Amino acid sequence: MLTYASPQFNPNNDMSRWQDAYNANKSAVTILSANSFGLYAKWDYTMWTTEGGKSDGSPQNPEAVLVTEYNTQTTDNGAAPNSYDNSARPKYLGTTGGSFAPTYDVSLAFPMLDGKPATGTGASTKYPYSLATFYKNRDPRFGETIAYNGQVWGLLNNPNYRLWTYFYYTNAGGTVNKSTESAASSSGFYLRKGVNPALTLSNVANAGTDWIEIRYAEVLLNLAESAAELSKLGTADESYAGLIALRKRAGIEAGADGLYGLTAGMGHDAMITAIMKERQIELAFEGKRYWDLRRRKLLESTLNGTRRSAITILLKNTATSTDYILTNRDASAAASLDALYASSFTVTTKVLDTYNIAYQPAGYFFGIPTAAIQNNVNLQQNNTWGGPFDPLK
Repeated sequence: MLTYASPQFNPNNDMSRWQDAYNANKSAVTILSANSFGLYAKWDYTMWTTEGGKSDGSPQNPEAVLVTEYNTQTTDNGAAPNSYDNSARPKYLGTTGGSFAPTYDVSLAFPMLDGKPATGTGASTKYPYSLATFYKNRDPRFGETIAYNGQVWGLLNNPNYRLWTYFYYTNAGGTVNKSTESAASSSGFYLRKGVNPALTLSNVANAGTDWIEIRYAEVLLNLAESAAELSKLGTADESYAGLIALRKRAGIEAGADGLYGLTAGMGHDAMITAIMKERQIELAFEGKRYWDLRRRKLLESTLNGTRRSAITILLKNTATSTDYILTNRDASAAASLDALYASSFTVTTKVLDTYNIAYQPAGYFFGIPTAAIQNNVNLQQNNTWGGPFDPLK
């Protein structure tokens, strides 16, 4: 219903569709709340690893509304392990990992600790963003979603393990070499979200972690968006309530106004923008972002003309050819990660793509494959791909 009411399928903004979406999501929140569902207490990896139900029938994980279940079985009995964990973690800490490398652009989407943007309009003045300390004073969801150089990430059941992704010079001529740790990441980051650090190397490939398809957080965001579209009907406060609940759970500071970094008195357009940004942050890498931009017809305005970028952390090592901090980097980071960055690293960004992103309007409705049309004489191509069929009718 939310998709049906969104601009992709609702170009004339028929408000009855938004009312239907609002009613459905309002009902969903009511039913879920009555059955012990709600926001998981803490935003961290345990939100993904807590599974099953209690003896009274209520869920162990109130966040998990709809899940795809996995287990550690490898036999052909209808069950299968979850390959996501193995693909997400650094390659040298898994069997085939290192596939998921968040871009620097995604990292900037996360606000600062006070909930204000890292850069751009309305950027935080309490916690000014600096590329040199990009990890500092951020929305806690940043460090729980994206793993970065020097961060404690207790992989392989080692709570003190630190991730390192820096480069260093191999000779005075400036040839850059990767450390083992950075070898699989093209962006300088790894994806941390949903990775179970308790897994040992022998069982990483057969992780049984369930994948949450719909979280309670998403239901709140669905309700917030529907309410924002019906702001003239007096439901705007539910938009604020949903965003505040998510930001409060994440650990963002409340601020003197209790709005957790949100702007007071937002109108329709500003609130929809805020909700879409919150969806990007809260649901990052859960397979939602592309479809959100598509249903709101924001692919072109958001992405066209841009190129993805990465972060590069280079050891300040112009006089030697060794990784000279290797033996004491963990201790130095534990004493002060800021000081280690200042003394030992140069942080820059680089462009990953050689071309600009250029989504075409026809992409809002996929073209039907030629082979499918040839196999069925009654099947018509979409009008955005030169055919007579109108997907909106």
